[in-house]
Amino acid sequence: MPDQAAKDANPPAGKGRILIVDDDRFFTKVLRIILTGENFQVNSAVSLAEARALLRETRFDVIISDLRMPDGDDGLSRLEQLRAEGNPVPFIMLTGYGEVGNYMVAMNAGATEYLNKPVRAEELFAAIQNCLRPADPEP
Repeated sequence: MPDQAAKDANPPAGKGRILIVDDDRFFTKVLRIILTGENFQVNSAVSLAEARALLRETRFDVIISDLRMPDGDDGLSRLEQLRAEGNPVPFIMLTGYGEVGNYMVAMNAGATEYLNKPVRAEELFAAIQNCLRPADPEP
C-alpha cells in the first residue's frame, strides 16, 4: 500500500491544490477527507518546517493554516514570509482563539480569510471558493 507522501505526490485531477498546515493530526485527516471528497488535491503538513519543504516543491492554489503551531513558529509568520517573498497564494487562517486582535493582524498581513475552529464544512467551502475566484480586473 503506498504511503501518504506517495499519494500526495500523485493526486487525482481536481478543483485545485490545497495545503493544510495544522499540528492536530486528527483535524488534518478530517479536512483531507472532506476536501478530497470534493475533488480537491490535498497535501498536509503537521509543522511549519514540513510546510516550507512542500512549498519549495509544489505550487498550491490555497493554503489553510492554523494560527498557532507548537514548533516555535506560527501561521502568521508563515503568511508574512510568503508575502515578503512575493507569493500571493490565497491563505485561509484557522484558529481556536477567535480574538479580534489576531483577526486584524492576520488580515493586515495578507490573509484572504480568517475562520474560527471548529469550522463548519459550508463555511470552509465558501472561504475556499472565495480564494479560488478570479480577481476582478481593475478598471
